Amino acid sequence: MTAEQHARLWAFVRGESDEISFERWFLAQDDLEVPLGGGLHWNLASADYRDRDVVWELRNSLAQRLEAHEKCKCASIPDLAAIPMGGGGLDERVFATIENVRDHGGDLWWLHLSKCSACGQHWMIAQEERIFDEYFLRRVSKETAKGILEHAWPDEFITYERVLKIGHIFATPCVFVDPMSGSLIWSAHDLQKARPEITVDEIARLLGVTPMNAKHLLQAKGG
Repeated sequence: MTAEQHARLWAFVRGESDEISFERWFLAQDDLEVPLGGGLHWNLASADYRDRDVVWELRNSLAQRLEAHEKCKCASIPDLAAIPMGGGGLDERVFATIENVRDHGGDLWWLHLSKCSACGQHWMIAQEERIFDEYFLRRVSKETAKGILEHAWPDEFITYERVLKIGHIFATPCVFVDPMSGSLIWSAHDLQKARPEITVDEIARLLGVTPMNAKHLLQAKGG
């Protein structure tokens, strides 16, 4: 199996490849029966890709086959992904081979560049431990990683507001027992410091609190 074939198969598993386009591509491959096994190869070649249930089963079966030969979790992770902190041990499995290479530093405490010691894949990571308790990962190329090492960071995670907006794509903010938790106060003040014109309503939506709560957070000391 070539690296390109490996990447195309995993893209299908992750749902990042159009079903019909994948079907056309797969039928044009003449050397995948041995690495995939006769049964799975036949299922992939003869399936009705317009049937969502069939596609779901194909993705699961293909994932199991591919994962048996992987030394890390990188290939199974979407290009933009959220990994819960302590989420059933998934974070431990993912980060078993992903090692920190460079911290952005300064006020951008959440932002890191990491690299997998098993496959060499680079990841830009936003470690959001206040509001969502999630790691947000962006797969980056070697060229982008080189730029980051030269202090040219992509914009995607460059502000805390952007990180929280991405968080809302994947999850809902944590519910705090204490509405004046330090994490909420710090986050509200950080958002206002980064963009002074941000409204109370915007901060409330980002933090998952009421506008009144957001107003009290901004009035509190400790930001």
